[in-house]
Amino acid sequence: MKILIVDDEPRHLRGMAAMVQAMRPHAHVSVAKDGEVALASIRSELPDVIFSDIQMPNMDGLSLLKWLEVEGIQTKVIIVSAFNLFDYAQTAIRYGASDYLLKPVDADKVEALLQRIEQKLAAEIMEQGETADLKHRLQLTSSAYRSHLLHQWMNGELDPSEGERLDDWALLQEVDMLILSEIGTGSSTGGNSVMPLEALVDQLTQLGTGFGQVCVFPLQSVPNQGGRVVTALKLSEPARLPMHIPEIRSLLHAISQSGQAGGHLCHGIGCRPPEADESMDIPQLYQHAQIALTHTFHAEWQGVTSSTELVQPVTSSFRLNGEQLFEALQEQAMDAAEAMCRTAFRELASGGSTDPKLMKDYASLTLMKMKSRTKEIVDRDVGIAMTEAAVAEIPMCRSSEELMDVILQSLEKVHRSMIVRKQDRNELIMDDCIGWIDENFREDLTLEMAAERFHFNTSYFSTLIKSRTGRSFSDHLTEARMRCAKELLSTGQLKIYEIAEQCGYRDTKYFTRMFKKQVGLSPEAYKRIPSPSAGSEGTP
Repeated sequence: MKILIVDDEPRHLRGMAAMVQAMRPHAHVSVAKDGEVALASIRSELPDVIFSDIQMPNMDGLSLLKWLEVEGIQTKVIIVSAFNLFDYAQTAIRYGASDYLLKPVDADKVEALLQRIEQKLAAEIMEQGETADLKHRLQLTSSAYRSHLLHQWMNGELDPSEGERLDDWALLQEVDMLILSEIGTGSSTGGNSVMPLEALVDQLTQLGTGFGQVCVFPLQSVPNQGGRVVTALKLSEPARLPMHIPEIRSLLHAISQSGQAGGHLCHGIGCRPPEADESMDIPQLYQHAQIALTHTFHAEWQGVTSSTELVQPVTSSFRLNGEQLFEALQEQAMDAAEAMCRTAFRELASGGSTDPKLMKDYASLTLMKMKSRTKEIVDRDVGIAMTEAAVAEIPMCRSSEELMDVILQSLEKVHRSMIVRKQDRNELIMDDCIGWIDENFREDLTLEMAAERFHFNTSYFSTLIKSRTGRSFSDHLTEARMRCAKELLSTGQLKIYEIAEQCGYRDTKYFTRMFKKQVGLSPEAYKRIPSPSAGSEGTP
C-alpha cells in the first residue's frame, strides 16, 4: 500500500510518517510539505491513502481535495486538523475526504482508520471482480496517468504496449498536426481558474473537429502557474494541410482574443511540411510545435505561429552601436536613442524568425555594456537597476514588446541621470563663463573665444548660455561693460573716450550709442547726475 503524509510542520510530518510506517512496515510511506508538492507526487505515484493537514501555505488541504476531484484521481484522503470545527469536517467530507482526524493524532484511531480503508479497498476490488492487471488498467485511464503517457508519447518514450491502453492510441498514430497552446497567468493577484482551462480544451476540440479527428489534452494544470494544452489533429484531407494553416491560425487567434481562456494565451502549430514523409515521427512534430510556440514571443505572429511559416533568419550582426547610443542618451530627449534600439531589434528579429533567446541575450548585453560605459557618470543605483533588468527581468519577458519596454525603461534611467548630471555641470560652466566675462570684458571677447575656452561647439554654446541664463553671450558682455562704465562715469575723473577704452570699446561713438541704448542717457548726461554719497537720488 502507498501512503502519503502532507503537512507543513516538519515535526508533525516526521512524527506522523514514523507512526504510520511503524503500523504498516511493508507500506511505501512518502511525505510532502504542502498541497502543491503533494499534488505533483500524487500524479506520479497515485497513493492509496493520503493523510493531509488542512491549513498549509501554497495549497491547503481543501484545495488539494478539490484538485484531486477535478483531475479524476480517486484515492482515500483523511484530513488532519488542530481545529475541532464542524464546518471544517463538513467541507472536507463534501470535497471527498474519507475521514477527519484531530491533532494531536491518536495512534489507535489511525490504526482503526487504516484497517477500515484496507477493508474498503479489498471490498471494492472484489465487488468489481478486478484482477491486479485490470485495476492497473483502470488507473491508467485517470487523467493524471493519461497526461503522463501522452507526454511520453510526444517525447518518443512511450512503449507501444502501454500506448495501446489509451482510447485514442489508433488516432495518435496518424496525427498530421500538433497544436501546443500555452495559457499564462492573467493577473498579478492570481492564476487561472480551473474553468478557463476546461473552456480552452472545449474550444480547441471544436476547432479540431472541423478539420478531422482530434484529441485534446492538458499537459499540466498546476494552480497559479498556468499550463499547456496539446491538440493532436488527424486531417480529413491531409493534402490540403498548407491551405488549412491560415484558417486554423485565424481560429486560434480568435480563441486567444475571445477572453474565454483567460490570461496570456498563445499557440504553436507543428505540422508536417508538404515535402515530408508521411511517417514523420511524433517527437519531431512536437518539437516543431514547441519551436513555433517559442516564436510567438514576436509581435509579428500575434500569438499564433506555425512551424511551416518560420524561415531561417539571415545571419547578421547586431547593428546597435554602443557609442552612438551613449551619445544619443545625452541628448535632451530620448527619441533618437529609442529609435536606434527599436530599429536594431526589429532588424535582429528578422520578421519573427529569430530565436527569442538570442533577442534576450543581445538585450542583456546592451544594458550591461551601457552600464560599463556609464559607471563613472550615472548614479550607482542606476547601474544596479540595469544589472537587475539584464539578469532577472529580460529572461522573463514573454513578448518582444515587453522586452523593448524593459530595455527602454532601463535606458531612460540612464538618460535622466546623465541629463541631471549634465545640467549640474552646465550650471557650473555658465557661472565660470560669466565670471570670465566679468574679468576680461576690457578685451575684444567673442562668442567663438568663449566656446573654445569651455570646449563647446559655438552654436551649441550660444544656445546653452541663452537657455541657462535667459541672455545671450553679447548681452552678458555688454552688461559687464556698462556696469564698469557707470562706475567710471560716477567718479567724474575720466574723459568719455578714456572710459570707452577701459570698458573694451575702441570706437567712442559706438560706446556712446550702446550706453544710451542700455541706460537711457548719454554718457555725458549720466556723468552729471550727482552721486548717492552727495545725498542725491541713486543712478539709474
